Amino acid sequence: MLYKLTNPYRTQRNNRIDPAQTCQVTSMIMALEASGIPFDYPQDEQPEDYLARLLDEPDAWAKLKKEYPAMAGRPPREVHAILSWAVNEKLCKRRVTTFTTKVSMQEILWRIVRHKCASVVSGRFTSYGHLVAVIGFETKQDRTEDLGSPGLLDLDKVQSVIVDDPWGSGKTGYRDQDGNDVVYTLQEFAHLTRVFDSLDAKWAHLFSRDGKF
Repeated sequence: MLYKLTNPYRTQRNNRIDPAQTCQVTSMIMALEASGIPFDYPQDEQPEDYLARLLDEPDAWAKLKKEYPAMAGRPPREVHAILSWAVNEKLCKRRVTTFTTKVSMQEILWRIVRHKCASVVSGRFTSYGHLVAVIGFETKQDRTEDLGSPGLLDLDKVQSVIVDDPWGSGKTGYRDQDGNDVVYTLQEFAHLTRVFDSLDAKWAHLFSRDGKF
């Protein structure tokens, strides 16, 4: 059974703001759209550029310096907590995402089925670190949509994980710049994403239309 959310693919390569370094804002926008979460942005601007611009405003830098002084030298968009804050407070004007370093692979996939919501994960798809949106998976498990909790999702029956990668296809070493619906085996995905090789503790931005997690 294939479970896949629908969203327009967005490439960071055409971003007006720092295209080589804006995987995070581009992936967050794709996840919002895949999750059916509305947000406003200037119609003469790409939403990922607008989010990047919001994350470069003085209040984002001030919040970074005050709350995460050890990372004060980095752009706010590269700090997970600030990235989630900007999506919630500045873009959507309500709580729609949260960042965790200990979500299970089961929950990431289960949320696609039960809540129709994507996730954004951090990993080593590139040599310098990268974020992608998880928008689907395929499984041999019957009636996955009826499962009442993440723990009932059988990872042994998961055939593939589907991501939208704003830089292109990591499966081709990014020679293919189309990163729409890139398919990984569960083992490949687990190896590439933090916490590396774990299925029990992933770094992820989770999304929710009603703000409940």
